Amino acid sequence: MDRLSDLLLVAPISQTLLRGLLFASFTLHMLFVLLTLGTAILAIYYFIDSQCGGRAKELRFDKRILKTFMAHKSLAVVLGVAPLLLIQVGYTVPFFTAVNLFAPYWMSVIVFLIVAFLAFDALGHRIYLHRYIHLALGTVALIFLLAVPGLFSAILTAFENPDKWPQITSDSYRLTGALAIRWLFRYLHVLGAGVVFGAGFHYFFTAKDETERKALQRWLVAGILLQFILGIMLYGVFPSNPGHPVIIYLFTGIAAASFLLWLVFFAAERGLLLNIKIILPVLMLVLVSMLLTRQFLQDRALIPFQKRLEANAVAYGNALRPFEQQALAGYGAVLKVVYDNGKTIYARSCAFCHGENGDGKGVEAKGLAIPPEDISAIRTTRGYLYGILKDGVHGSAMPYFTFFDRDKLDSLMDYMDKRWKVLDPPEAVLANVSKQAMAQAQGAYAKTCAGCHGMDGKGAKSSKNLEPQPPDLTAYSLSPKRTFDIISNGYPGTMMPAFGDIPEEVRWGLVKIVNKKRGFQ
Repeated sequence: MDRLSDLLLVAPISQTLLRGLLFASFTLHMLFVLLTLGTAILAIYYFIDSQCGGRAKELRFDKRILKTFMAHKSLAVVLGVAPLLLIQVGYTVPFFTAVNLFAPYWMSVIVFLIVAFLAFDALGHRIYLHRYIHLALGTVALIFLLAVPGLFSAILTAFENPDKWPQITSDSYRLTGALAIRWLFRYLHVLGAGVVFGAGFHYFFTAKDETERKALQRWLVAGILLQFILGIMLYGVFPSNPGHPVIIYLFTGIAAASFLLWLVFFAAERGLLLNIKIILPVLMLVLVSMLLTRQFLQDRALIPFQKRLEANAVAYGNALRPFEQQALAGYGAVLKVVYDNGKTIYARSCAFCHGENGDGKGVEAKGLAIPPEDISAIRTTRGYLYGILKDGVHGSAMPYFTFFDRDKLDSLMDYMDKRWKVLDPPEAVLANVSKQAMAQAQGAYAKTCAGCHGMDGKGAKSSKNLEPQPPDLTAYSLSPKRTFDIISNGYPGTMMPAFGDIPEEVRWGLVKIVNKKRGFQ
């Protein structure tokens, strides 16, 4: 479980379990692949047989055979997903290398299957299709369908022979010589197995009379005999000394196939029906034995190759381990520069309200009942600004940014301060205010401002329920001009009213009073 795979990743399950799952899922997949192929071959044959035999107007056998095609091919495709995924996880390098060797054909598989499936579906359901159209459509569908196992056989042949990859590449991505012969026998062996399993299936589930069953018996016999011939040829291109497990499973399959052949002959001679309770287990024994033979041959070639890949992965992992922290730190630095710096955070989280220039004129500002503040006019403390950023301003559109950690918010504040000096002390009020106007301003503040802002500027008790609450003037101020503007015109959407009817000099006196709450003159 903790071993690195050939891609420097930890393997999700043990190789033993993976091979077991792969074998089980591949066996189920192959069962329905063989039924699909056998059904297609038999359906086309019986169509031609009915047309040439002058039985075109009879309720044709090929139609009944083809009606099972949809179920077979659907299960074959669905059950094919599991072994495809497992083989990608367990044998990543050899599988994808083999696929890439035949990439143009691999990418055509979907087209082949779509054409074949749609054509066979049309043939199975359109009773009155013209016979020439039927023959043309069936021929095309069969060619496309039979091309798919041919391609898969080629990929598996390359997959199981990693030492031959340079040869395949130098031969213009083709199987040549012994590899081509092995592929051909393997491919024909699959088609022969399709005939055997298709004939067996339709003997029990589609044939309605003795004539049809006898015909399928002949297919069964012919398919088994063909498998014997192809099997001998295929054995001739086996690697030398394939090992005892391969020999045992191979001869188990041969014995089961021989017994199956004897059962068919025995039933035919005595005019008996085949018994599915006997035939089915024998057929499955043949299938499992042959697939186990294939599996052990595959393991014989791939296990040493996989061990070399895993050893390389472990060696690379050990060699790279001292650089892990350095690499992570470098990666983190890149992230910080690209994504987590104050400039980026402002651009992505603040600018659409406060504007690119911080003037409160972002693209969303016009739609807000309470206009965003002009950031360039803010002069506050880091702690107070952090509270606004972290908690937002209740009652306004200013949201909380708790999803940013302190470092990111510090980065944002640093950016805002660098650009607009928001953490600077309040600017001095340069306006001249007479003592009389200043005294009037003091009275106006006590009478009209302290009710919300409090005499000390920290906010009156009566304002605690306001949303948004008045800012704490001892920690938060604005530029004199901005403060004067708010005093004169109010702050839309808030409880801050306009005091434009107060004499201008007195309003500047109020600005001085507000500014002084920060502890600066």
